[in-house]
Amino acid sequence: MNSRPNIVWLVSDHQAHANHPLLEAASENLPLRQRMARDGVQFDRAYTVLPVCTPARASMLTGLYPHRHGITENDGRFGGREGLGRQDTLISHNLAGEGYRCAYFGKWHLSNQLSAQAFGFEGFSLPGYGYPYGTEEYQAYLERNELPEPVVTIEQAGESGQGQGHRLSLVGEREWFDYEAGSAILETPAATHEAYFVSHLACDWIESHGLDGDPFFLRVDPWGPHPPYVVAQPFLGAFDHLSPAPTPNFASDLSHRPQYHRDYRDFWHRVLGFDAEQWQCQVARCYEHVALVDSALYEVLLTLERLGLLDNTIVFFTTDHGDAIGSNGGVSNKGGLMVEETLRIPLLACGPLPFARGQTCQRLVANMDIAATIADLCGLGTEGGLDGKSLLPLLVQPSASDWRDALMVEHYGLHVPLFQRALLSEQYKLVVQQDGFEELYDLRNDPAELVNLASCEAHRRTLAKMRTALATSMNQFDDDSDPAIELLSSVSSQ
Repeated sequence: MNSRPNIVWLVSDHQAHANHPLLEAASENLPLRQRMARDGVQFDRAYTVLPVCTPARASMLTGLYPHRHGITENDGRFGGREGLGRQDTLISHNLAGEGYRCAYFGKWHLSNQLSAQAFGFEGFSLPGYGYPYGTEEYQAYLERNELPEPVVTIEQAGESGQGQGHRLSLVGEREWFDYEAGSAILETPAATHEAYFVSHLACDWIESHGLDGDPFFLRVDPWGPHPPYVVAQPFLGAFDHLSPAPTPNFASDLSHRPQYHRDYRDFWHRVLGFDAEQWQCQVARCYEHVALVDSALYEVLLTLERLGLLDNTIVFFTTDHGDAIGSNGGVSNKGGLMVEETLRIPLLACGPLPFARGQTCQRLVANMDIAATIADLCGLGTEGGLDGKSLLPLLVQPSASDWRDALMVEHYGLHVPLFQRALLSEQYKLVVQQDGFEELYDLRNDPAELVNLASCEAHRRTLAKMRTALATSMNQFDDDSDPAIELLSSVSSQ
């Protein structure tokens, strides 16, 4: 491996991963993940540091916890920063300083005023959440590939209330795209989907610049499989024959959970009103969307292979956070939930030797760790200033024992303020709200989090140990805001 390898980082948006019954069955329809699992390392216990888009995306590029970079919710709600500013140092800045050519294609969602190009990236992105279907670049893509404008038929209505069978053009329906938890069928070819648009732009860039001689750093971020779940042939119906059962916690009354969980469940029951069969359809469409995005991103890997670049390119695939669809009493999206469905993420990496081949790793890792890993791989010398931890030892030896034994993750709420911290160990998970409500789960024996052990006398010592470990992590990373201090005080007084 060259001392200055190329880095390609593929990031899906809001991807269902934990506890969903279709996950294993879906794997045969995920060529990117299959290939990367065969040629590299799959991290089976990967987590987001905060299950909301903008904070997680900021942590991935800075290598810092949200409380460090200050972006704690989308759009600066609850007093956090609205987004990144020109004063922020991203891993790409360090790479550019070492002669790397840096490009970014797709969803940015890190500033309402500035796109990725304002931070030194080449490529295509948009300020704010962005709407790819309404851009000149997308129109040019359609014309260049002789594709029709995309038209969808709504299958299941979400917040918009658009009825089943309603047809609309994606070119002009931005509000539906931004605020819809339903599903829709793309009547036009799959190539008209934004995921293929984004991946084709990235492939064209590799074709133009990948053989120039300079090392490159490339991020590729489609907007999916975030809802609405937009699916086209040949992915439509790929899982219909499986008739997936609801998730293990779908029927839970959530009596062991904090009130917010029940309120969030009740909201989605009012908005969607889905029965079990409708949820099964929704979950199937979700995974079909996952498969479509995976297939689109796989084209990037195939382009690297065709150009002979894989021998000196390290490829990462992950997502910003998970998706609670059809779980936890019947909810959609993510809300302020710190459940496995929103926290657990896929994370895979492959590269030239000495990277391991075809192995899984059970260590606790986070999407924040990728920046530190890139710094380590490219000799940037910045890891000491990052909160993330380089994955390189695990990429070479996935069973390496010298690794963190606990991982802290954060939440500040989504739309509704809800300050929380969670601590994950090899077996247990502790979630604490600012008001002191605690949840303790044995993830090894209860991955669906159906039994809260926080008030169980038999687990009193485990609870105390997890509380201490959480306090240690918060102190280690200077998580000392007033709400954080109040949270620690609430559990220490119990």
